[in-house]
Amino acid sequence: MGAEDEATFGLLPNVTRGWARKGSRPTAPINFQRKYTNVFATRTKLGFVYTFSKKKKQKDFIRHCNQVKKRHKKIILFVDNGPCHKGKLVDAFLAAHRKTFRIFRFPKYCPELNPVEQCWKPGRKDLANRPLRTVAGVKYRLQKIFGTPKNMPKMYGYLRD
Repeated sequence: MGAEDEATFGLLPNVTRGWARKGSRPTAPINFQRKYTNVFATRTKLGFVYTFSKKKKQKDFIRHCNQVKKRHKKIILFVDNGPCHKGKLVDAFLAAHRKTFRIFRFPKYCPELNPVEQCWKPGRKDLANRPLRTVAGVKYRLQKIFGTPKNMPKMYGYLRD
């Protein structure tokens, strides 16, 4: 059993509070390029599977589901009501893999139920106040954060077997 979500990380920095020497005027260099990457992620009891994509489309969601399928033989996946989770391509994929995948939807406007939402926080915190020049740099930082299990928050009790 797992939960899936998607998020966008870009070059526009998230400016947050920080430390500076008393009396100094701290500055935060900003990259104004509107370049970004999207991340599809699935959180299960066994780990965290993520896939980078340029857009949030059905085919990108299916590509992510194929990554999840490599790790898990059978999975019940909880998803939100995003447009990339619905449509002909997704229905055809689910029909072709009905022994592997079952998808259930979280109620509308309830992100607090999705444990993957908490997994974005370490990535956003790491990118805060950090001027990155390329999308590849963003992906590199996110891979370091998402690849370290201790950075991931605790699982919610309702997703444990």
